[in-house]
Amino acid sequence: MEKVCVILSVLFVAAGLHAGTIAHWNFEDGTPDTPMNSTGTTGQIGTADISGNGHDMYAWDDYWGPMFSSAGETPTGFGLSSEHDGHRDGYTLSNLSAWSTSTYTIEFAFKLDDLAGWKTLIGRDGWAQYNGQNIDIGAALYIQKNGENNAIRFDFATVSGERYHLDSTLVPAAGQWYRMAIVGDGDQINMFVDSLDGSGFQAAGEHALTEGMDHALLATGNWTFGRGWHNGNFVDHIVGNLDDIRFSDVALTPAEFIPEPTTLALLGLGGLMLRRRRQ
Repeated sequence: MEKVCVILSVLFVAAGLHAGTIAHWNFEDGTPDTPMNSTGTTGQIGTADISGNGHDMYAWDDYWGPMFSSAGETPTGFGLSSEHDGHRDGYTLSNLSAWSTSTYTIEFAFKLDDLAGWKTLIGRDGWAQYNGQNIDIGAALYIQKNGENNAIRFDFATVSGERYHLDSTLVPAAGQWYRMAIVGDGDQINMFVDSLDGSGFQAAGEHALTEGMDHALLATGNWTFGRGWHNGNFVDHIVGNLDDIRFSDVALTPAEFIPEPTTLALLGLGGLMLRRRRQ
């Protein structure tokens, strides 16, 4: 069984790398059903950034930090994901906090078990400020299930002092995995959703940005995973799972997104069959 896990893990890593990757967390370096930080010391690395850029995800302790999921609690049915139960979140401490670009792709997979209210999947800490003044009391970025129409929303501030929000066509169902990608090319935001029904990524929203402005993401504080930040407080923790979170500094096309879970599963089965033939 250990050999099989190694094969699958290598396939997942190899399939997820490309030249524009800034950070990538796939949570395959943990032990199922254990806290990411059980060291007894607060603020430790919980899971590695597999891009090699050193943007590891931290976990505060065994209560506030995420858990590694049960084995197979992922979109593919293989490996591990990050598990959150209403008070757990991960965060970065690297210079990723300064990441500001107008061309980017943010990919992630998620499952929400509680759909009540606002639920922030990925966020940034700190006041959104422009020229020393607060844009408002919100953070500079949220990817969240909103509490208005329950769609997945991308809400972000720019270095030009603007704030935009785009609701996707996806209204998630409880307990169901989805994969998403948010792509900014400097002039427009596009959202894509894979509902894991065999149809692959589908367009799920677009928003043209104001011409003549710098639409680079406003850099504030640490990136967060499983909660948001609002008016100086940690808010909107999720109950559910996150997986395969990848940040890129290029506007990827759907063909360049992390490959389909079904494809990865078939690759894994192929590797397993090859291993068995050689034994």
